[in-house]
Amino acid sequence: MKKVFFLLAFFAYPLMGSAQIDKTKIPTDNKLKTKLDSLVDQSVFTFMNHSSRVGISIGIIKSGKQFIYNYGSTQREKQELPTGSTVYELASISKTFASTLLARAVLENKVNLNDDIRKYLKEDYPNLESNGTPITLLNLANLTSGLPNWMPDKDLFGKADPDDIPHILDSVHRKYSRQDFYRDLHNVKLQTVPGTVSRHCNTAAQLLGYIMEGVYNDCYENLLKMYFSEPLKMKNTFLLKSGKTPVKMAKGYDGKGRIMPIINWEDLQVAASIVSSSSDMLKYMAFQLNEKDAVVKLSHEPTFGKIEDHAIALNWKLKKTNNIRSISHTGGSLGFSSYMIFYPDLNSGIVLLSNEAGQGTQNELIALSDVILKP
Repeated sequence: MKKVFFLLAFFAYPLMGSAQIDKTKIPTDNKLKTKLDSLVDQSVFTFMNHSSRVGISIGIIKSGKQFIYNYGSTQREKQELPTGSTVYELASISKTFASTLLARAVLENKVNLNDDIRKYLKEDYPNLESNGTPITLLNLANLTSGLPNWMPDKDLFGKADPDDIPHILDSVHRKYSRQDFYRDLHNVKLQTVPGTVSRHCNTAAQLLGYIMEGVYNDCYENLLKMYFSEPLKMKNTFLLKSGKTPVKMAKGYDGKGRIMPIINWEDLQVAASIVSSSSDMLKYMAFQLNEKDAVVKLSHEPTFGKIEDHAIALNWKLKKTNNIRSISHTGGSLGFSSYMIFYPDLNSGIVLLSNEAGQGTQNELIALSDVILKP
C-alpha cells in the first residue's frame, strides 16, 4: 500500500451505509434562539445523519463574537454530550504551532527562514540536498522539503488487511524513538528538489520541532506551554505523551465505529500529537486573527504558490476569493478529524472537531464550515 494514501489522514476506510437519524434525538447544547443557532443546527444535522458519526464540537468567531456548539457524544459506549472543554486530537493542525514558533524565532533573530537545516543538526547529512539545493527551514514549514511523509521511510504494511493498518502504525511508532528518526534520516533520498513541490509531510514538521527545541534550548512540551497554552490561557491544550491521556479527552473512532489508538508517539508529537478543545481553539484562532502581531503576520505570508489558486504560508493554506483571504488547515488522525478556517479581514473563523475519522469526514467538515460561515 502506498504511503501517498495518507496525504490528508493517516488512513482511510470505506464508509458505512448511511442511516437516517431522528433530529430530535441528536443531543446538543444549541439553544436555537438565533439565526446562527438555526443555521448551525440544520447544517450539523446533515453531518451527523450518518451511522459512523459520534460527536462534534464547533467554535465560531463571527465579527469578533464567539460561539460554541456541541452535538452527539464523547464516546459510543455511553451518552456524554461534549462541552467546550472536551479534548480532541488536532492531528495535522498541530503543525501550525511549530511553524508559528518558527516565525517567532525568525523575528527574534535566532534563525533565518533560508537557513540550511543541516546548520541545526548534530551529524552530517550530505543526503539532505538535491541537485545542490539544500533543505531550508522554510522548506520544512511550507511542505516543500522533498522529505518522505513518514519515518521510517519503508513499506510497513505489505499486503496487510486495511483493518489492521492502525494497529500496525501504532505498534511501529510507539517504539520509534528520536534516535531512530535521526539514524534513519541518514538513509533518506529526497523525492523532489527542495522548494519545487508542496505536499503533506509529517517528517518535515517533526524535524522542525526538533530544531526549534535546539534553538530555544527547551523541550517542545515546555515551548508549547510557554508560547501558547499559558499566555493564551489554553487550559485544555496538551502534547500527548505515552501513558498520559487528558481526563476530558473524547474517544476516537474510525468510519466503522471501532475505537482507535491515540497518536501519542514520540516521533509525531510535533506533527500530529497536540490535543485541544473548542474553547481553547477559539483562543488560538483569536490569536491568529490578530495580524498586528508580527509573529502571526509572518506566519501568514504566502511562501509557495499563488494565493488566488491556493498558496502555502508557514504550514497554513491560503486562498483569496472575491478579495477576501482565507487561512486554513485540516487534521486527520486514526480516530479524529478536524478543520480550522479563518478570515483575518473579517475577524471571523470556525473550528470543527470530530471524534470520528471516516474516509470522507475531513471533506464533510470543510463543507460544513462553508455552509455555516463562508463569506
